[in-house]
Amino acid sequence: MRTLLTILGTRPQYIKYAAMSAVLHDAFDALVVDTGQHYDASLSGQLKREFHFGDELHTLDTGRLGGAERFAAMLAQLDTAIAEQRPDVILCFGDTDSTLAAGLAAVRRQVPLCHVEAGERGRHADGSRVPTWLVPEEGNRVMVDHLASLLCCTTTEAAMHCADDGCQGRTVVTGDIMYDLYLRSRAALPSPQDILTRYDVSATPYYLCTIHRPVNTDDPARLSSLLFTLNNLPHPVLLPLHPRTAERMRRFDIVLSPGALRLLPPLSHGDLLGLLSGTERVLTDSGGVTREAYFRAVPSLCLDDITAWTVLLRTGWCTLTGADATAIHTALDAPVPLLHDNSLFGDGNASGRIIEAIRELCI
Repeated sequence: MRTLLTILGTRPQYIKYAAMSAVLHDAFDALVVDTGQHYDASLSGQLKREFHFGDELHTLDTGRLGGAERFAAMLAQLDTAIAEQRPDVILCFGDTDSTLAAGLAAVRRQVPLCHVEAGERGRHADGSRVPTWLVPEEGNRVMVDHLASLLCCTTTEAAMHCADDGCQGRTVVTGDIMYDLYLRSRAALPSPQDILTRYDVSATPYYLCTIHRPVNTDDPARLSSLLFTLNNLPHPVLLPLHPRTAERMRRFDIVLSPGALRLLPPLSHGDLLGLLSGTERVLTDSGGVTREAYFRAVPSLCLDDITAWTVLLRTGWCTLTGADATAIHTALDAPVPLLHDNSLFGDGNASGRIIEAIRELCI
């Protein structure tokens, strides 16, 4: 049996691996390396417990390093792990530093690389491309697409981006593995009321919000202004606090007066989806959460200034507002779109298509 090594390191990547883990282990001798990029127990530890990840995860020792030092440690340790495990193919997801480290390490050891969520390209509100030097995630996704032997794209638009950029690997449109996971898990999700009761929160109706990206958390004026806007919305705003956001609020001495915001601890993936099923709107700077909102036919506001998921903007189900208070209020007042295409992100068999494409790559 061929050996496949999956490299991950962040909360969204744990979720994506959970969507694929069963079929990966059926098809390959499947190994997993966790770079430790999200070392906080409330992020990685919680999801490992939720998805029952155990000894299958080998976690690198990057400690509390940050920036270039952390990336260098990831790359060096991944190089060693690949040399020891000698996989036939390496699998990576998305656009994180862990993804780029996986790509560079794979090429160094001449191991074919499969990039899931290939072809996504960030764009500004006017539709113009985000330069790769402007946003680290944009540079990561573009570079990895050029390193990959197999580019697995969620949509035909993403596949067109790979062609336009001259990526040389084989491109396959697979659908979205997160949609696979949503379809499998939706029947067993806890009810919104059960979750609210568990956290002793009374909020009906409510908005659901997540904030974690540096564009919103690293500028004290922007973070303070955004939280002020959220705190003055007409319905309660449930905000599970990402550790980055909580730390920045402490560092910048941001104190919230009583208002709409209801601060919650980081949630399990199931609880987040459960709350999403009962919300009026989702406000988030997470590309994953905007897609999950679309799966559930809930309108979302993208609190970032750019997005790689422009296909959602065109549907009308997602609005790019940034942290602008006027844009946020306008989007919240907009009517819910009348049309919803359930097939936009595939048919729930993205994992199967990825496995088949990897098998062909290994021939």
